[in-house]
This record gives sequence, structure tokens and C-alpha cells, in this order.
Amino acid sequence: MSTLIERRDIGKTSADHEDRFFRGPHKCVDRRFKRPHDGGMTGWRRRASGIVAVMLSALLVGACAGELGTRVSTAGSQAPPPKAVSVQEYGATLAGAIDPLESAMKGLANAKAYKGLDDRVAAVETAAARAVTELSQVTPPAELAGGHSQLDTALEAFHGELGNVSSQVGDRALCTGSAVRAGLGDADATSALREALAALSAKLPGDRPVLRLPPAGQEGGSRPPNGKLLRAGNTGGRSELTIGNGGSADAVVTLSKGRRPVISVYVRKDKTYTVKSVPDGSYSVFFTGGSGWDGRARAFGHDCAFSRFEDPLEFRTTRDAAGGLHWVNFTITLQPVAGGTARTEDVNPDDFPDR
Repeated sequence: MSTLIERRDIGKTSADHEDRFFRGPHKCVDRRFKRPHDGGMTGWRRRASGIVAVMLSALLVGACAGELGTRVSTAGSQAPPPKAVSVQEYGATLAGAIDPLESAMKGLANAKAYKGLDDRVAAVETAAARAVTELSQVTPPAELAGGHSQLDTALEAFHGELGNVSSQVGDRALCTGSAVRAGLGDADATSALREALAALSAKLPGDRPVLRLPPAGQEGGSRPPNGKLLRAGNTGGRSELTIGNGGSADAVVTLSKGRRPVISVYVRKDKTYTVKSVPDGSYSVFFTGGSGWDGRARAFGHDCAFSRFEDPLEFRTTRDAAGGLHWVNFTITLQPVAGGTARTEDVNPDDFPDR
């Protein structure tokens, strides 16, 4: 993407720049052959052959009948139904299935920005799948059968919802831990799981399993004003950086030295802002855009994108022979423009500097 980057040498007096087979049953066949009469020994041999043929036919019929009898006997056998566990045993099984899910949910609660978010969601999804498997293999006592069935159904739905969330994180439609938890909190599957677990746990003696699910109705953070400095590192330079955001989403622009961010500023869509007093140095320019600003994560919660300018910006202040000072100001645009002299590229979120 080409964007506009304008460099202006500024003199001392200027100050404002903007992964099956089936074996079938054996087939029994009785074949009889007729030969012309030739008398004497030949007739005797013919009769002897007839005796052998009859004996072989009898053996084959017996073998088929024996095989058929075996097959009928096997088909008639049945396994006994599984034995129901006691209420106490069921409670222990339930806790063993729910505890790993609770632990994974704690990990998700600590997630902030996009880095590592997919791994935390995957951990919750895996724990939910294991809980579904473990509970599907237990036969509850009669008094808990209804609640068990309700919980099993709710857990399967919750696992399915987590699959949807995982896809949204992969597509960067959800970008922060808060956005993921808010979406889960409002999901019908989460509400059904909360109610099913509470109803079943109320019938269990002793300690009951704990599963802290995100609440419904969580509100997002407020949108910062244009020009809000999210990080203001060393200042005191003479140079300025003017940022034009003509894109369709708000953005955060970060000047970074390697992976270390120095200055980060929030620029709203269709707005311009000038960062003043930029210190001399070579800076990589990163920018991220999206919606649903998450103040806790200092990142966009929805529809996030991560980019950077291919070439760094070199801010320098020099002095001429007469003692006059000269410095460089830059103007960049975050959207493609005709005649733009700078190119941008997408960035792996793991390589994006912290704001």
C-alpha cells in the first residue's frame, strides 16, 4: 500500500509544520455330473466316485450348518447395562471434569491484548471437550439423571460456542481477552451452562464444583479522543510527525526503536494529529486499527489489523556553518493515496511493539 510521506527540511525560523472388511458366509453348492455308461471297472469307479461325492457334499452341508449356528449364537449375546454411580461418586466425577475448565477460564480472564489470545481460547475449548467426554461416560444416580442430561447438553453447546469464538479470534474479529469474555458472557450457551451446573450442584452434598463464567452485559471501554498520547517517551526534540488517518477505522500509531515503543498516539478516523518534539533518531512506524477500544488492554477489541511502514523515519537535527539549526519534519498518511512515496506491510501481531 502506498501512502504519502512528506519530508520537509525546516530552518531555524520555522516552527509550525503541520483414515473395514467383511467376509461373507461360505457358499454351499451340490453339483451332480452324468457320464455315459462304459461297464466293467469303469462302472465301479463311477460308483466309487459317486460315494465320494456324496460324502463330500454331506461334509460341506455340515460345515455350513455349523457356521450358521455359530453366527446365530453370537448375535443373541448382549452386554449388561452400565451400573449407576452413587451421588458421592458422581460429585467427585463432576468436580474432576469441571476443575480443569475452571482453570482454563482463569487463564482467559488474565488475557489482555491479541498476543497469545488464541492459545488461551484453545485451552478453554480443550478443557470443555474433555469435560463433555468424561461426563458422557458416567451413569448418574436416578435422582440426578435429569440434571446430568441437562448439563451434558449445555456443556456440548458451550464447547460449540468456544469453537465459534476461536474462529473469530483467528479472523481477528475478536482481539482482546475482554472482548472474548464479553461475547461469551452474552452467549445463550453460557447462560444454559451456568443454570444447568447450578441446578445440579444444588443436589450434591459437600463441596460443589466451581466454574466462574463471564457475566452477561459487559460494556466496552470509551473511545479515546483524537491525539491522545498512550505512550509519551523521551521528548525534547525539534521535529514533528503529522499523521493523517483517512481510513475507515480509528488507529494507534507507534514510533519504535526496535521492539521498544517510544511514542504511541491515538488518531481517530478522518482526523489528523501532529506529534511535536520528536527526539532525533531512526524510528520504525507501526500502526494498528480496529474498533471497540479496550482501555485495559490498550488495544482494539474488534476487527483489528497490524501494519508498519517498510522504511524507517530518520529524524535528524543538524547545524550549518553559520550556526543555524536544521531539522526534519514528516507527514504520513495511513490510507493509500495517489502519488504516495511510502509502502506499508502487514505485521504478525507477535512482532508488534506494546503500546
